[in-house]
Amino acid sequence: MRATMNSLAALLGGLAVVASAGMAIAQETPPAGGEPRDFNLAEATEFELPNGLGVTMVPYGKVPKTTVQLVIRTGNIDESADEVWLADLMGDLMKEGTTTRSAEDIAREAASMGGSLNIGLGLDRSSVSGTVLAEFGTELVALIADVTLNPAFPESELDRLRGDRIRQVSISRTRAQSVTQERFRAVMYPDHPYGRLYPTEEQLQGYTLEQVRGFYEANFGAARSHLYVTGMFDEAAIREAIETAFSGWKEGPPATVDIPEPVTGRAVHILDRPGAPQSTIQVGLPTVDPSHEDFVALTVTDALLGGSFASRITANIREDKGY
Repeated sequence: MRATMNSLAALLGGLAVVASAGMAIAQETPPAGGEPRDFNLAEATEFELPNGLGVTMVPYGKVPKTTVQLVIRTGNIDESADEVWLADLMGDLMKEGTTTRSAEDIAREAASMGGSLNIGLGLDRSSVSGTVLAEFGTELVALIADVTLNPAFPESELDRLRGDRIRQVSISRTRAQSVTQERFRAVMYPDHPYGRLYPTEEQLQGYTLEQVRGFYEANFGAARSHLYVTGMFDEAAIREAIETAFSGWKEGPPATVDIPEPVTGRAVHILDRPGAPQSTIQVGLPTVDPSHEDFVALTVTDALLGGSFASRITANIREDKGY
């Protein structure tokens, strides 16, 4: 037993020496970057259907795949103060099938094309998209159209999906980052959809199928939507598929334009959370919008300094300081 313990001690001591030696080794300098290569994007084909749906098709790459994305300019921006996450619940229900396909049918059909179909809801835009093998591009267009134009909104799934959203909010409010972000948004954008990050449990419990359908009818339409097709595809066949699948879609209202007026005064807000394992500090201020000539340069600068995991501040804290 004593011999075993001595051997173990010697091994641990050896590991400690190796670890100490490893920590003393200077960080290896990464290889220099190569010369940037020219990039020429293929010329796009654009057209518009009579109902207002815009279409952009861009042939790209040599991998035999086609990506189709329908973007609708709606989301949380079109919610009232007592409808927070109603759009998200609508998106959840859209995934549960159409008037002719079940959720399982949609998943199987997309998988049989070598891909999948996704629905995303955001602050001011929503999307229905997928990527499949190029030979199934026209079928993907038809599937996206069915999911978008003919959602079933099955009542049988409403309670389950509301419960999922309630759990999501409950978990988020236990995390320092989420609590900080909620206060930050409320302070920066008071009385605006951008400032309402989470609903209450009572709000989620109270949403009805009629409200979900009402939100869909009021905010989904061709006039505020744009369809993008990229990858390898037969342009004539895809165009015909788009016209067949989407020509009957209602025009609907134009997109909501509700530009917030952010608060610009200096202020410090402290949220005391006794027993919290970490502290979160968030600093923010209004800056230029994407139309400004410096927007791209500032975005790159932000990523370099601290906006990405590979930023300088992360390298300093994790690699240089070892925190």
